[in-house]
Amino acid sequence: MVNAVAITVPAPFSGVDSVGFSVRYPESDGPGPALGDVPIIVEGDAGPMRSLGQRLRLFPRREWFVDTGAVGEAYTWTDPIALTDEVLVIAFRDRSSGPGQAAVTAWRNHLVNQLVPLAFPFLRDCVRIGQLRLSREIEVAIRPEGQPALALSLPWQDIVTTNGTLVLTQL
Repeated sequence: MVNAVAITVPAPFSGVDSVGFSVRYPESDGPGPALGDVPIIVEGDAGPMRSLGQRLRLFPRREWFVDTGAVGEAYTWTDPIALTDEVLVIAFRDRSSGPGQAAVTAWRNHLVNQLVPLAFPFLRDCVRIGQLRLSREIEVAIRPEGQPALALSLPWQDIVTTNGTLVLTQL
């Protein structure tokens, strides 16, 4: 049995310290079938959250912006749901075992979806789809239940090749 894991990213967007998100993976029996929907909970001040919610509405249509046939791109997003003015939820949906995929490609996509922390595809898509500008440094904390946390600080260039142009406070 693999314990639940939580990932938190406190302030990933340029010019906005009040918006962050968390991902919580449920307990599992280890590597296995495709992930179910994994929710990402985004929280922050109402103004920036309203702007972010507008950009996240594009995520379920990621095939318009990204080559979803490439290795590591076999996923989609659910429609974002605003729980309050300051909290919204969007879920990662694994598509690594989709019809028409070659066995090797499906296997590679499955590994990527199982091993890459979901904070990174979310941040990449915030730039690639939402055109949002990331902060210079991205803080990521990975907390396996019952174990010490792993804290990382990465420049945005380690996540995407080009940064977005839109700042949440200016939308």
